[in-house]
Amino acid sequence: MNSHYRLFGDIRFAVRSLARNPGFTAAAVISLGLGIGASSAIFTVADQALVRLLPVKDPQRLVEFKWTGDFIGGSSRGLNDVFSYPAYVDLRDGNPGALTGIAARRQEQVDTGERGQAEQAMAEMVSGNYFDVLGVAAAIGRTLRPGDDKVKNGEPYVVLSYAYWQRRFGGDPSVLNRAIDINGHPMTVVGVAQRGFTGFEKVMPSDLFVPLMMKTAVTPTWDDMARRDSIWLNIFGRLRAGTDAKAAQSAMATPFHNVLRSDLAANERDFRFQKQYLADTLQLQNASQGLAGVGDSLGRPLLIISAMVGVLLLIACVNVANLLVTRSAARRKEIAVRLSLGATRGTLVRLVMTESLGLAVGGGLLALLCSAWTTSFLLPLVPGEQLDTAFRTTPDARILGFTALVSIVTALLFGLAPSFQASGLDPMHALRSESTRISMAASQRWFSRALVAAQVALSLTLLVAAGLFARSLYRLRSVDTGMQTSHLLQFTIAPSRHNYTLDRSRRLYTELQEGLRRLPGAVSASGVTLTILSGEEEENTVAVEGYHPRAGEDMNPHWNAALPGFFSTAGVPLIAGREFTERDSGATPRVLIVNESFVKRYLPNQNPIGRRIAWGGGGNPLDTEIVGVVRDFKAENPKDKLRPFMFSPALQNLFDFWTIPQMTFYVRATGAPKTLAQGARSILHRLDSSLPMFDVKTLDDQIGETNLNDRLFAVLSSAFAFLATLLASVGLYGVTSYAVARRTPEIGIRLALGADRTLIIRLILREVAGLTVVGMAAGIPLVLAFGRLAESHLYEVKGQDLGATLAAFAVIGGVSLVAGYLPARRVSRIDPTEALRNE
Repeated sequence: MNSHYRLFGDIRFAVRSLARNPGFTAAAVISLGLGIGASSAIFTVADQALVRLLPVKDPQRLVEFKWTGDFIGGSSRGLNDVFSYPAYVDLRDGNPGALTGIAARRQEQVDTGERGQAEQAMAEMVSGNYFDVLGVAAAIGRTLRPGDDKVKNGEPYVVLSYAYWQRRFGGDPSVLNRAIDINGHPMTVVGVAQRGFTGFEKVMPSDLFVPLMMKTAVTPTWDDMARRDSIWLNIFGRLRAGTDAKAAQSAMATPFHNVLRSDLAANERDFRFQKQYLADTLQLQNASQGLAGVGDSLGRPLLIISAMVGVLLLIACVNVANLLVTRSAARRKEIAVRLSLGATRGTLVRLVMTESLGLAVGGGLLALLCSAWTTSFLLPLVPGEQLDTAFRTTPDARILGFTALVSIVTALLFGLAPSFQASGLDPMHALRSESTRISMAASQRWFSRALVAAQVALSLTLLVAAGLFARSLYRLRSVDTGMQTSHLLQFTIAPSRHNYTLDRSRRLYTELQEGLRRLPGAVSASGVTLTILSGEEEENTVAVEGYHPRAGEDMNPHWNAALPGFFSTAGVPLIAGREFTERDSGATPRVLIVNESFVKRYLPNQNPIGRRIAWGGGGNPLDTEIVGVVRDFKAENPKDKLRPFMFSPALQNLFDFWTIPQMTFYVRATGAPKTLAQGARSILHRLDSSLPMFDVKTLDDQIGETNLNDRLFAVLSSAFAFLATLLASVGLYGVTSYAVARRTPEIGIRLALGADRTLIIRLILREVAGLTVVGMAAGIPLVLAFGRLAESHLYEVKGQDLGATLAAFAVIGGVSLVAGYLPARRVSRIDPTEALRNE
C-alpha cells in the first residue's frame, strides 16, 4: 500500500512540477516527439517490409524452392528462384511426403474492367492448391481449388484480394458470381481472399488471383506452359510437421534430379553440358516472409535511413538530458532541503526519473501523431512498387508497443545520468550558498558540456549525410542524358493483353501516332517498346559483319524497338544515315539504327552504314542492315554509363516469335506537355475504347521516379540534419546562456574596470568555439563510418567527400557561433553597477 501511495505521490508531484514549467516541458516533449516519431515511422516501414511474416497459417513452415548450377536454356541471368511449368508439375507429383503441398505462382500486370474502360491491376497466376498450401481462407465466397486448375483455358475463375474488393467494388458482396474482364476475357469472381492477404510477395500486392491454366488470358503474348527451357514460376511448399527444411531438401533431391533428366531429354545438349547440368542442386529456403529477396532492394536503404533516425533520436535524448541538467541546477536548494530532511538518494532519483518518464509519455503520444504523418509521406518515396498500398500507416499493436518501448528506453537514456547528478549534491554546501543565481556543480558543468559536444558530433554526422546525398542528387540531375527531356508527355498502352495480332497492333500504333501528331500544341509523336529512362533494359546477342570477337567477349548490346520519327521526337541527333520510316514495316528487309558507342566498339574507323549484323550471334544469317547512327544517349537509366545500343523498327517483323507487348508513346509539346493528355485519351478511346492508357506523365517526371532512391535520401537526410542542427543549437544556446548567467558578476567587474564589450563577446565565443571543435573532432569517426555505409548509394560522390564534409563543418561552426553570440551580446550590454548590485 505504501509503495502504491509513494508511486502516485511521485506521479502527482511530477505532473505539478512539469506543469509549473511549461517552457521546459514543451521543449522536452517536442524534442522527444520528433525523435521517437521518426523512429516509429521508419519502424513501421521496416517492420512490414523486412520483419513481419506473411499473414497465413504457420508461415514459419513455408519454404521457397531455388536451384544452383546451369540452366537448360543458356544464360539464366541470375534467375535461380524460378522454374519451368513442367518442372513444377514433376516436383509437385514427385513429392515424397516431406512437404504437405507444393504450389506455384507468378505475378503479371493485367487490364481489368467491368462494363466500362479497363484499368491496370496486378494479377497473381497461381496453382490450384495455392490457397490450401498457404492456409488462406476466403472472406466471402471461396478460394481457388485444385479442381479449378486442370483444363487449359477452361477455368475462368478469379479471386479478389480484400483490399482490391474494397477499393474497386466498395466491398459489395454482390460481386460474387459476376464476370469481370481480365485482358478482355470474362472471368467469374468466386471469392474474396481473407483480409490482409495480398499474395506471396509483400512489397508487390496482388489484386487478383487467377488459375495458372488461364495463363494465356493473363499473358497472351507468350505461353511457355510446355517448354522446359523457359523458367518463370516461383515454387514454394509447406513443411510437414516434424520435418525441417534440410530434411525436406534431401527428400526432394531425387525428384529434382528427375526434372533435370527430363529437361535434357526434351533439349538435346552435348555430353559436357549434360554432366554439368546433372550436377545442379535444389535448395529450400525460408519463405515465412514470402518471396525471398524482395527486401533486398529495401534492406540497405532502410538501414541507412534507420541509422540517420537513430542519430536524430540520440540528439533528442541528449538535448532533453541537457535540459534536465540545467533544471536540476535551478533546483539545487530544493534538492538540498529534501536531503537535509532525510530524503534518500534513491528517493530523489525516483522523483527525477518519474519526471523523465512523464516527458517520455508526452513525447511518445506526440510521436504517434508524427509517426502516422511521416509514414504516409515516406511510403510513396521508399523504393519499391506499390508500397503505399501494400503497407499500412495506421499504428497497430506492434507499432504502439515499439513506440512505448522506445519512449521508456529514451526516458532511461536522458533521465538516469541527470538524476544521479542531481541526487549526488552536498546539501550543506548548497545551503551555505547565499547566491540566488543558478549554480551547477563542477561535475554538472562538465557533464552538460559533454552532452553539447555529443550533440555537435551527431549533428555533424547528419549534416555530412545530407551533403553527400544532396551532392549525389545534384550530380544525377546534372547528367546529360543526350536527349531533350523537357516538353515530352509519355503514356503506355498494352494492346497485346487484348489479343491484338501483330498486324492489328501495327495499324493501331500508326493511327494513334498520326492522331497524336495532329493534336493542337503537339510538335511530333513517336514511341518505343521499352520505356526510356525507367530502368527497363533488354539486350540481344549479335554478330557484326567484319568483327571478330575475342574469346568470352560480351557481344550483347542493349536494345529497344522504336516507331518512325522517335529520335527527332526525343531530341536525339542523327549523326549518319536515316531514321526509321513507315516503310520499315512488316516483312521488309530488316534494318537497324545504332549509337556511337556501338560503332566505336564493333566498327571503329569504319563507315557503319550498310554493315550487317546477325541476331543470335555467329552462325546465323547477317540479315539486318545498319541504316543510321545516332548520338550516344542514356536510354535506360540516368546512372548508366554509355554502352553499345541498337534500335529496331517496332513495326517490322524482327523474329519469328516477334510480338509487340506494349508501347510507350512520347508527344513533344510546344507548351506544358500534360495539357495534351486529355486529347491523347480521346484519340485512343476513339480507336479502341477498351484499351486503358496508363503511366501518363512527363519524361521529367519519369526521370524523377527513376531517381527515387537519391531523392528519398536527399530529402530525408536534409530534414533530419535540419532538426539535428536545430536541437544542437538550442543545446549550445542553453549551455552558453547558463555560463553567461553564472559569470555575470565577473563580467560586470570586467566592464567596470574598462574592459571592451567586444572583448567580452570574444571571450565567450572562444569558449563556444572550443566546445564546438571538441564535438567536431568526436564526430569525425562517425562521419567516416556513415560514409562507408552510404557510399554504394551515391552517384559519382565518394563516401568521404571533402566538399560535403567541409560544408558540414562550416554549417556547424556558423550555427554554433550564432547560438553563442546571442547570449554573449546580451551580457556585454549589461549595466556593470546593476550586475554587481544583484550579486
